[in-house]
Amino acid sequence: MDLRFPDYPFTKILGWSNSRYDLFCSCKRKYLYFYYPASFANLETKIKNLKNLTTVPLEIGNLYHDMMEVFLERSQKSDSPVNEERLFNFVDNLCEKKLPQKAFFENYYNTCAVDFEEINERVKFCLKNFLKSPVLEFLNSIEMPQRKSFLVEAGSKMNGKKYFGETRINGLKAFCKMDFIFVKDEKIYIVDWKTGKKDERKHAKQLLGYTLAAKGLNSEIKSEEIFPKSVYVSDVYDELVLETTDKKLAEFAETVKAETEEMQSFCLNVEENVPLPVERFEKTSNENVCKMCEFRELCVE
Repeated sequence: MDLRFPDYPFTKILGWSNSRYDLFCSCKRKYLYFYYPASFANLETKIKNLKNLTTVPLEIGNLYHDMMEVFLERSQKSDSPVNEERLFNFVDNLCEKKLPQKAFFENYYNTCAVDFEEINERVKFCLKNFLKSPVLEFLNSIEMPQRKSFLVEAGSKMNGKKYFGETRINGLKAFCKMDFIFVKDEKIYIVDWKTGKKDERKHAKQLLGYTLAAKGLNSEIKSEEIFPKSVYVSDVYDELVLETTDKKLAEFAETVKAETEEMQSFCLNVEENVPLPVERFEKTSNENVCKMCEFRELCVE
């Protein structure tokens, strides 16, 4: 079974994603800052710089995903045992190269000290959990020729260009970029790596999106032939396995439609994705959201 995601022509209309809708719900003003910085002509550069702030948990996740991309691409070429010393040396080099280039939220707002060594150790801890996990055991059972079907970061280099997970859900533009998708015995397996806390409601919703995106690859693929799971490696190894049915997927497609329309109701021009005036995007009253917002300095009266 060949896994190739289709190319879609560029359109300006907004595309649904789980993260976009979550941001929309958490704070309308933050949503505007993030997706429509041009709404603030005199602040556009500042907003873009703030948007590039990262956090310690986010960088642990980014580095772990980078390592998994390297690891899984290696597994397509060799089935020799993993040399853990070399693997962890690679982590050291990756952290040394990438972390100094990052602008951290914690530093910018003086919330806490950023310890690069601690980040490094957390990434290694996550990798250790993966190396003794049942998911790795399952991957090792796949014959080398079948591993050619592995799509790491959901084909981020597919068709010679960067892939952002664009798909269609009942004709609606959506973004559902999977971490890892592969075929074994004519069944599709989807893995979403998690280095944070387990959130069953949020993560099950993500998995439904991934399942619909995978189902769109081939009209003959049945829901029960797709096996999505979230794999948690941060503390104690854990998995969230989603059982997919046609009923669940149909209900989820309706959810995507409703959430898309809700976001589009804040567009002055839906097709051109032009937002309503700034004053229509209210600031949240939830101080916990503000506390962790990269744009919080812009909201100080």
